[in-house]
Amino acid sequence: MDEGIDHFTKDWGFTLTSDTRHVSGHRWVEIDPGSGARLRLVEATTEAHHAAIGNQAGGRVAFFLNLDAFNTTIKRWEERGIEIVEPAWTASYGRIAVLKDKFGNRWDVLDTKHGASA
Repeated sequence: MDEGIDHFTKDWGFTLTSDTRHVSGHRWVEIDPGSGARLRLVEATTEAHHAAIGNQAGGRVAFFLNLDAFNTTIKRWEERGIEIVEPAWTASYGRIAVLKDKFGNRWDVLDTKHGASA
């Protein structure tokens, strides 16, 4: 769990907002990417949980994040070692790039203000 906290706060620049024990005894961590939304990290406790880490979406994109400073943020993440799976391109709904966190989760990062039809 600490590895996840370090990765998302140091590499991605998210803010740790909560680190508590749930009534079930499991550790629950909430991280804010800066948009007011929260990402909850839940401790893997079984072999099945561990096997699913990084593959919760079956190899597809699992998370979506809309960025205000698209180019600057992606450049900063790349400099911090975040893997760029698909470099930025422009679609009808905005600019998009696909990144991968250190656990294998794929992220669509978007700039919906600068689409082909915007």
